[in-house]
Amino acid sequence: MAASLTRLIRTLPLPLFGSAATAASFTLAKSRALPRLLGWALPAGVGALWFVWPAVDDEWKMSMGLKADPEAALKAVEEKEAKAAAKIAPVELSSEAMEKVESAYKADEVVETEADKLMAKGAATGDFTYLESQWEEFNEKAIRPGEDDDDDDDDDDEDEEEEEEEEDEE
Repeated sequence: MAASLTRLIRTLPLPLFGSAATAASFTLAKSRALPRLLGWALPAGVGALWFVWPAVDDEWKMSMGLKADPEAALKAVEEKEAKAAAKIAPVELSSEAMEKVESAYKADEVVETEADKLMAKGAATGDFTYLESQWEEFNEKAIRPGEDDDDDDDDDDEDEEEEEEEEDEE
C-alpha cells in the first residue's frame, strides 16, 4: 500500500515539471548549490526588505513594537498638561473686574449723528442728493483747481515734436 501511494505521488501531474518526481529531482539538484549562494542571503534579505518595508502598514509595525505610537505620545503630553493645569490655583477677581470682564464683549453705545440721520432718511425715501453734495465737496477738494494734471503728457508731446523737427532738418 505504501509503494502504491508513493508511485501515485510521483506520477502526480505538476505544471512546468510534468510530474512530482521531476519536480523533486529538480529541487534536490538546485538545493545542492545552496551552500555556494549562502553568502548572498543577507544582502538579498536586506534588498527585499528595502522594497517591502514601506508597503507594510504602520498599524502592524506598532502592534509588533517596531514603531512608536504617535497617538500614545500625544496622550501622554496632554495628560501632563492637564496635571500642570490642575495645579494652578484659580485667580480671584474683584467685583469691579468681574463686571468689566462680563461686559468686555459689549460694544459702546452708538450715537447717531446728523449725517447718519440724513443717510437713513435718504435710504428710506430713495433720495440720495445729500450723498451727491458730499461727493461734489470731496471732488472739489481732491482736484485742486488751477493745476493741470496732464502737464507731463504735454511735455512729452513737445519733446517728440522737437525730435521730429531735428530729424527733418538733417
